[in-house]
Amino acid sequence: MINVSRIRLKMRLEIKSYEQKYFNELCLVMDRARKQELQSEDLEEVFLPLRDAPYLGYFLSCKIYVAFEDGVLAGFVGFQPRELSFIYVDPIYQSKGIATELIKKALTELERPVRLEVFTDNERAKALYRKFGFERVNTLTEKWSDEFPIAFSQDTMELR
Repeated sequence: MINVSRIRLKMRLEIKSYEQKYFNELCLVMDRARKQELQSEDLEEVFLPLRDAPYLGYFLSCKIYVAFEDGVLAGFVGFQPRELSFIYVDPIYQSKGIATELIKKALTELERPVRLEVFTDNERAKALYRKFGFERVNTLTEKWSDEFPIAFSQDTMELR
């Protein structure tokens, strides 16, 4: 019988400050995870690669930490004052505690209250955020854009 806890201990998770040299790897992680997120919401037609996304400048203005598992960039967190803006883990590295460690790292630097936005139906992500004490404070339903007038709903969650 294989001892799963021993296997997990052999994997090495390292969290580092973002550097420009990680950009290509980070884009791959973001694009894979974002596609997964949008597919689960039936919004795959609005997907844009990070390199082409209108929010790229905002993203790069965030404080970003990247997580490496056994030397491979597996996820990242990006935040602004009082806002957890981005948290993505490559689908092949999900369910290994990487998002938890990234959120812990970000929360050591964020003043309260901290807000984030998440698709209303993304129960998996919301369960993770609730573990840290985030609570839903608002739900907004709107259209994606004039080009893609698809309705979607997102929750604002807050940690006080």
